[in-house]
Amino acid sequence: MATSTPSQTPEAPLDLVIFGGVGDLSVRKLLPALYMAHLHNNLPEATRIHALGRQPWDRETFMAFVQDKVTPFVSAEAREGDAWQRFLDRLNYVCLDATQAADYPALGQAMQPGSDRVYYLATAPTLFTRICENLSGAGLIDATSRVVLE
Repeated sequence: MATSTPSQTPEAPLDLVIFGGVGDLSVRKLLPALYMAHLHNNLPEATRIHALGRQPWDRETFMAFVQDKVTPFVSAEAREGDAWQRFLDRLNYVCLDATQAADYPALGQAMQPGSDRVYYLATAPTLFTRICENLSGAGLIDATSRVVLE
């Protein structure tokens, strides 16, 4: 008797986008928690984390910021081995003013083709509506997109 195995569909890549990605909430809670999820293999392999901020930083400047500000919130033991570096490889920084619709195409270019998208709004509540309108206007929302409000 032949047994069949369920068909396996490849997992879509995941883009996790943090508005307020260099703010206090992101530094103290979100990025350390995402690192722990990474460390315990609770993030899909093709997950990319995009921190958004208004500072005109390149990736090197953002990585220095993460090393300086985030590592105090992750125990040294948890950062042993190559897991921390593999987590850093998932990170991306996008300079974006959430109130400016013209900035959103740069976010679209940074994301993976065909990805599921989670937008985490770690911003003032007064920005929620404008961010959602700008995401929609830039064509960055689809049936698989999710928005998390902090």
